[in-house]
Amino acid sequence: MLIVVLLVIVLVIAGVAGLITWIRRARSCARTIDVPDTEPDRVFTGDVLCKHVMMSGSISRLELFDWGVRLHGIAISRWIVPTWEARYEDLAIAELVALRFSRVAVWFRLRGEPDGIGFLTHWSQDILRELEKHGVPVNRAVTRIDRTEELYRSPR
Repeated sequence: MLIVVLLVIVLVIAGVAGLITWIRRARSCARTIDVPDTEPDRVFTGDVLCKHVMMSGSISRLELFDWGVRLHGIAISRWIVPTWEARYEDLAIAELVALRFSRVAVWFRLRGEPDGIGFLTHWSQDILRELEKHGVPVNRAVTRIDRTEELYRSPR
C-alpha cells in the first residue's frame, strides 16, 4: 500500500513539474505591445508553433485588426498559450512552413529579428490574403522543416 501511495505522489509531482515547464516554455514565446482595445476584423482558429511548444486541438485564435495581429489562446487555454502581438509594419514576412507530420503554419517573422511565431491552421491562404491587404509581404511556397529551431535562424 505504501508503494502505491508513493507512486501516486511521484506521479502528481511529475505532472505538476511538467505543467510548470510547459507554461514557462509557452510564455517564452509571448510578445505583447501597446495596442488599442478594439474588436478584431477577422478571427481564425488554429494552434501555436514556436521554439519550445507546438500545440494542437484548435485552442488558439489569430485575430486580425486594423493595427496588426494578435495570436492567443481561447478562454480555456489562455494560461498555456502565449499571447503574441505585432503591428503590420513590424512584420517582415508571413510565410508558410510545415513540419513533416503537421498542418501548414503561417510563420510570422519580425523585421530585423530571427524571432517569430507560427499559427497552425487550415485557413493559411485566407490569412495570407488578409495580410497582403495590409501590405505584409507573403510567401505562399511551403517550406518544409525538420525542427522549429530552423525557423529562428537569421532572416533569409
